[in-house]
Amino acid sequence: MNICAITDIHGKRSSLKKLFDSIDIREFNLLVCCGDITSFGGKKEANEVLELIPNIQFYTVYGNCDRSEVKDYIESVGISLHEKEVKVAGYSLGGFGGSNKSPFGTPSEYGEDQIMAGLSKLSFENMILVTHVPPYGTKLDTIGGNKSIGSTSVRSIIEKMQPLVAVSGHVHESRAIDSIGKTQLLNPGPLKEGYYGTIKIDGQVVKVELKEID
Repeated sequence: MNICAITDIHGKRSSLKKLFDSIDIREFNLLVCCGDITSFGGKKEANEVLELIPNIQFYTVYGNCDRSEVKDYIESVGISLHEKEVKVAGYSLGGFGGSNKSPFGTPSEYGEDQIMAGLSKLSFENMILVTHVPPYGTKLDTIGGNKSIGSTSVRSIIEKMQPLVAVSGHVHESRAIDSIGKTQLLNPGPLKEGYYGTIKIDGQVVKVELKEID
């Protein structure tokens, strides 16, 4: 399984175009997005971004900067992973959109109990976990050098259920690879700034890499 992972597009269609100009998407089995498809936009903006996705199996969650219209839109077109999962080539793909509470009152924020309840709906069998917010206390969730702003619920469920890999975004300045137990963690960095990531899974062996658009 060869996966291309993107996040935090924030409506920048030019970055998505550059990505597909710089890689051969046919080398990948799957494209996943960790949210913030728009920058405080709704259905129209999300559609304008996602119509650029080429012919590849694609799933996404929404981010905290996506309005509820985006949540409903990706659900209606069958590409949402929010509180649900799909089977892809023997693996489970599931996730949770939006973020934990922030000081900024962005459109799609949840209490930690809500995040845990949503994640608890997933099977975690051979799972690729896709969330917008990263797990708390990792290389993926720090701002200002050492302040963690990730989700304690995302971290707790990863510790307990040990998905194969957990990919997230949200924290632009924490483009990084880490691990919790056997679970590989990836924040590919914001696509709007030219970053993406790759995930290669062979059985139970996972390799994640940070990439930059040429």
